[in-house]
Amino acid sequence: MATYYDIFGTKVQNVASDPSPVTQGQVWYNSTSNAAKVRGFTSGVWSSGGALPTVIYGNAGAGTVGAGFSIAGGTGPVPSYVSATNTYNGTSWSGAPALPFSFSLGGAAGPQSTAIAGGGDGNAPGAMATYNGSSWTATPTIGTNVYQMKFTGNSSNAFGSMAYPTSNSYNWNGSSWTSSPAAPVANYNTSAVGTHNDAAFLGGYTVSGGSPSTAHQKWNGSSWTTGTVVPVGKGNGGTAANLAPTSDFWLQADKTTTVVWNGSSWTTVGSMSSGRDNAAASGVNSTSGFIAGGNVPPHTTATEEFSSGAVTQTITTS
Repeated sequence: MATYYDIFGTKVQNVASDPSPVTQGQVWYNSTSNAAKVRGFTSGVWSSGGALPTVIYGNAGAGTVGAGFSIAGGTGPVPSYVSATNTYNGTSWSGAPALPFSFSLGGAAGPQSTAIAGGGDGNAPGAMATYNGSSWTATPTIGTNVYQMKFTGNSSNAFGSMAYPTSNSYNWNGSSWTSSPAAPVANYNTSAVGTHNDAAFLGGYTVSGGSPSTAHQKWNGSSWTTGTVVPVGKGNGGTAANLAPTSDFWLQADKTTTVVWNGSSWTTVGSMSSGRDNAAASGVNSTSGFIAGGNVPPHTTATEEFSSGAVTQTITTS
């Protein structure tokens, strides 16, 4: 049987901090944490992150694990809409500039520094705002009710669809909103991933009857098509890696089931320890992301972080 030395040409290193970059299968001993570690692989796992400062649901998410955004939302049980926002550094949440209006059960998109957010309840019809890394600016409103609408893109170019009870869609060009073709099926409580001209709207509930939907509706900037249906149907309120490309993302298909899309097929992966919906969520692709707050029930401050692919794992005995 081949030894570690045969494979890597070296003995196990004794180091004060975890090395980078690391080859899959590499083993080392971290003398600071007194732990033996290995670069392994996971198909998808959730782990605990820093707690939000306030119990909240219906908050919208943007950004990445290391630069995340939780935007607005509602406290309850009777909804009290807020304009507060918080940013995440991968460890803890900090207060950020407030929106010029409050909302809950709307949407957001973009990196933390160029986010766009709004819609939902608790504001003027279709109120939206963009973020430049330090402050929010109100945009022209969409001009109609966009409760539950989800968005893709960023502060310069964005696309929104699936506002209850229609499948009407709208495009943002950095200065104004215009109507776009409606989606084939009107759902609500969906999730969205992608850009303004390459987006996917996933799952949700049907407007007619309110039954769980497995729809996978794709927008290419001018028209709609349908993709392979989601393996689990249910409304999840935007809990997906919304910065991800339409060919490589994770989706919280219901309160507990996480699925990954690789451009051609779905795979069911790890479940959250505290499943929830209508929470702030985002991520850049199928390998990482976060979900914060939301409805368990009850509402929560919990943040969980998703990771798949190569990961550093501590070697233990059992």
